[in-house]
Amino acid sequence: MSTNTSFLETSDVIPDVLPQSTKLSSDLIIRWPDTILDSPGLELGREETQPEPTIQLKPLSEGRHSNYVLIMTDPDLMSKNDQQFGQVRHWLATNISVDDSGKLHIPNDGVISPYIGPAPLPNYLAKRPHRYIFILAEPKDKQTVTIESEDLIKLQTNYSAAFEGAQDQQDLKDRWGFNAQKLLEEKGLEAVAVTFMFVAGTIKSAAENITMTAQAGVNKVLGK
Repeated sequence: MSTNTSFLETSDVIPDVLPQSTKLSSDLIIRWPDTILDSPGLELGREETQPEPTIQLKPLSEGRHSNYVLIMTDPDLMSKNDQQFGQVRHWLATNISVDDSGKLHIPNDGVISPYIGPAPLPNYLAKRPHRYIFILAEPKDKQTVTIESEDLIKLQTNYSAAFEGAQDQQDLKDRWGFNAQKLLEEKGLEAVAVTFMFVAGTIKSAAENITMTAQAGVNKVLGK
């Protein structure tokens, strides 16, 4: 079992997103049609990371091939490790199984937050690429994990600039105010595999960011 997490400490994924106690047993490989994250910390293009990717766990964990939880989170919305808005939840799914090749299979009824690709501000506005962290976790008690809307709303109360969203909408207001580490703690989950990428902003991503923010505001006013 590999427990080396120094690659997460170098870019402050530990402690910004995961605790110092994190111990990993496997690696994740993330594949999009036109690019691949096969080594942690690569900087990938924004446009190439828009489709929902496939994920491979390597090597397989011994004796366990189901009930995983997948998280993709961005901790750098307005600033590095944003403490006002919190993290942005880009993907959240439960009841995930892994086949003999290591490929993750996400059931439709396990998707809590559908995948949305990176949309960081462009570098001339914020001179930093965002970190996007993929976490595959398993329950410590080996039982199936249930994550409810109320669990996600509770996380938002820790951030002054986040406001409670209607989780069935899954717009930006619903997705910010997230905290991966707290969710892991509260649900008795432990990370078994983690990787991350950097994605820099573009003019197109800035426009989409503004559009998502505006729509979130409209939905809040309308009570959605």
